[in-house]
Amino acid sequence: MKRLRLLVYYLAVVVLLNGCGEQHVLEKLGLAVAVGYDLSKDGKLLGTTVFYQIDPEARELVTVISGTAHTSKGLTVSQNRESSKKIVGGQIRVVVYHDELARKGILSLVENLTRDASIGSNVYLTVAKGRAYDILTHRYPENSNIGIYLYQAIRQNVEGENMISSKLHEFMKDYYAIGKDPVMPYIERVENELHINQIGLFRDQKLVAEITSREGFFLKILRERYNKGELEINISLDKKRFFTVIEHISSKKQIKVLDLEKPRFSVKVNMTAQIQEMAEKIDLSKPEQLKKVQKAIELAVKKEMEHLLEKFRKQDVDPVGFGEIYNIASQRSGKKKMSKDEWREIMKRAKFDVDVKIKILRTGVIG
Repeated sequence: MKRLRLLVYYLAVVVLLNGCGEQHVLEKLGLAVAVGYDLSKDGKLLGTTVFYQIDPEARELVTVISGTAHTSKGLTVSQNRESSKKIVGGQIRVVVYHDELARKGILSLVENLTRDASIGSNVYLTVAKGRAYDILTHRYPENSNIGIYLYQAIRQNVEGENMISSKLHEFMKDYYAIGKDPVMPYIERVENELHINQIGLFRDQKLVAEITSREGFFLKILRERYNKGELEINISLDKKRFFTVIEHISSKKQIKVLDLEKPRFSVKVNMTAQIQEMAEKIDLSKPEQLKKVQKAIELAVKKEMEHLLEKFRKQDVDPVGFGEIYNIASQRSGKKKMSKDEWREIMKRAKFDVDVKIKILRTGVIG
């Protein structure tokens, strides 16, 4: 508890030093660390804020307050009226949007965050199954500050490359790009635990679909370089099917436009990995066996990627950014810059030639 109180004072000093000149008395300050947005029954916004109380005499250091209004700024005004503390947003780390709200569109809410000079661009944005209010007001026995707990859970998964990052500036960059859609981690409360097992897919500003965390692994490889992590995959070898686990995965991808008129893309993925476990005993020190295993893994990864790309095409979303690549190639050929709507129509006809190459680094008898 003593360490937590010291952390609170440290954060308060940071806010005061970085503020815009307004002097606050520490005991009257509330440091917001997480914010949630839902739709209320009357159509208004229901806002929930988790904040630190700076008062060292307070019984609880973390407080949750909620209210309704027509706008996010109205929520701030409403919550400050009801709170004995002046709530400031300079330390917000996570924003949670109820998926029901996200399906209607959240651009105005996200843009308002960018207009607030006190809020940094490193805020994580998430969507939630169920109300954000229920997630942020629930009492978690092992976590007294849901805002920090949620932030740390997301950051750990992002830094461990188990999840695609969706910070405020990343969401806005993908939204304004012609030919790329934003994504967000999808959180769900199960009793006293928070699970992050899915990724929300957006079409422009609206949540339209979700994929599993496993599919998110392949999406991450297609979006950017991948430098660590592991994957359990079912392969076929010598008329047998069994599971193998590869780890220390590193990957590079190359995407090119093969045909502009009949939109076709070349998707090449080069991976290196170590085999951590196999359900069958195989001697990988033998070149022919190693080659067979590599080919089997390549085929399995290729099939999963092809399935995922077909899902994106059918759902009319482009979280990979094929449209950006197509737009550049199109302009180089002398055509004008296309619009988002034009790319949507092209994406519906797009074909993808996927080629996967993997190099297994660890050899020996596995199984």
